[in-house]
Amino acid sequence: MKNNKFKTLLSRIAAIALVAVTLTAAGTVSVSAEENNLLNTYGKTYGYSGTCINLYQLKDYETLQLIKKNYNSITLENEMKPDALLGSSSRLISVQEAKKKGYYIPDSYKEAYVPQINFSTIDEVLKICAQNGLKMRAHTLVWHSQTPTWFFRNGFQGNQSFVQPATMDARMEMYIKTVMNHVYLSKYGDVVYAWDIANEYLHATNSGWEAVYGKCGTSPQFLKKAFTYANETLKYFKKDKSVKLFYNDFNTYMEVNDVIKLVNYINSDKKVCAGVGMQSHLGTNFPSTDSYINAMKSFLNAGFEVQVTEIDITNKGDTDLANYSYDLFKKINALKKNGGKITGVTWWGLSDQVTWIKNEYPLLFSTPKSPKTAYYKVLQAYSETFGNSQNNSGNQSDNSDQASAVIEDGWYYIKNTNAQKYLTVQDNKVTSYANVCISKGTGVDGQKWYVTNTNDGYITLRSKLGNFMLDVANGSGDDGANIGVYTGYSGDAQKFIVKTTKYDGIYTVVTKVSDSTKALDVYGAKRAEGTNVCQWKINGNANQQWQFEKVNDSSNYLNESKSVESASENEAVEILQEFDEGAVESVD
Repeated sequence: MKNNKFKTLLSRIAAIALVAVTLTAAGTVSVSAEENNLLNTYGKTYGYSGTCINLYQLKDYETLQLIKKNYNSITLENEMKPDALLGSSSRLISVQEAKKKGYYIPDSYKEAYVPQINFSTIDEVLKICAQNGLKMRAHTLVWHSQTPTWFFRNGFQGNQSFVQPATMDARMEMYIKTVMNHVYLSKYGDVVYAWDIANEYLHATNSGWEAVYGKCGTSPQFLKKAFTYANETLKYFKKDKSVKLFYNDFNTYMEVNDVIKLVNYINSDKKVCAGVGMQSHLGTNFPSTDSYINAMKSFLNAGFEVQVTEIDITNKGDTDLANYSYDLFKKINALKKNGGKITGVTWWGLSDQVTWIKNEYPLLFSTPKSPKTAYYKVLQAYSETFGNSQNNSGNQSDNSDQASAVIEDGWYYIKNTNAQKYLTVQDNKVTSYANVCISKGTGVDGQKWYVTNTNDGYITLRSKLGNFMLDVANGSGDDGANIGVYTGYSGDAQKFIVKTTKYDGIYTVVTKVSDSTKALDVYGAKRAEGTNVCQWKINGNANQQWQFEKVNDSSNYLNESKSVESASENEAVEILQEFDEGAVESVD
């Protein structure tokens, strides 16, 4: 009788330990489910909820956490513009040296020197984004402003005459392809999902571009070439279907026809420009929300994708801002709900403290921690159109709303959050092929997986049992395709992308053979020991969510289980009492 009582006690403690781990892993889940924010509303439905940012803000831990609460996308305010990369004066290196550094030098480039490009800030930003589940709009490559005048002049000297168009074509191709190559050759390059190739062309006067190419109206051949160079780069990296190129401009509601003519000209030979970035530096006095929406409708009807890229709203006070924002987003949401291809909303700054518009208060937050009435009105506009986000179970309809994550190379246990069991080679042995299932954590080699980041943005997962890789059976892209381990050969069936979910530290593991439409799935959302793991269309459910626990940081559950199993009856009672007291304290 005493033994049975003790076993019951141990079982209760083990169950409590499991609950404790579950609560720890999902600690942010319950909080995020309690209230709407920009991320779980606009980010979920539009794909990207964004903000304008600078490196110093991203490097601040507290600011970064605030960013991640409302946004899954960032745009650098100034640090990716040409003057930031090229500098105020040219630093020339030889073509030979440039090639050694990885610069792209086109055959048409006839000069002996190229300007050095400073990628240090970009590299830091890419890494921070990748490590924190953030995506990035790359802004911007071809712009009349904030491009040093020496870039257009002979010898890259500001006091020389302007170069001929053919020379400028070669410089432009060198610059665009070098910058884009640098990003996508980076292990973190997948965070960049969109590029503003050209910015504010329709408003350029007396610019270096105009000095070289003349006035081109709505048919600028050099811009068509710029988009072509960028598209060629995406095709080289096989990203032309997943990364979008945009024409970005302000006052687009005043120049609808010219914007449409311009984009149609750029796409006249081949569609290389996805659509329009509507900067949206608005005011409650102008434009009217109807005027803005009519412009957006025109772009959508022309077949363009639209992103709201730099929104801020000058106003007469908080109430004025709230009313205008609510009206505007009710109408934008209605377009989205009716099928409009609107794929992101980026606010131009975290709060009024860092806005570029002096002595104005045009944003949703007065400080990063202080949302204004307008913030809640924008959320209200969403919930009235689409329903309350938290009633949607947080499921993502497809992979487009998820950001790529970076899991560092190394050994991991991989735990399913629904079942709280581990990805396991069945029977802990393999010859040439073995099935993979879920089972309780025991620490056997069949539960240890080595993550290797490949040079094409994917990972492989090697079993501790030998040179056997996690593998989609027969390289199938079908729902229900079995997951097992097979001799490593680095084919597509053995490559995966780790995607973020809205929960910190919890991921979806997406298969390459399905064109990133399917993920590792515990069959039937079952929790039973030995349940099979297969491939299934991404649905955002917990049976497709996984945690990576470093092998040398043994999981809390395994540690707790071992302590329980080795405990005496008295020690077990003490463990139970300590937990109960801690649980009460945590609830309070």
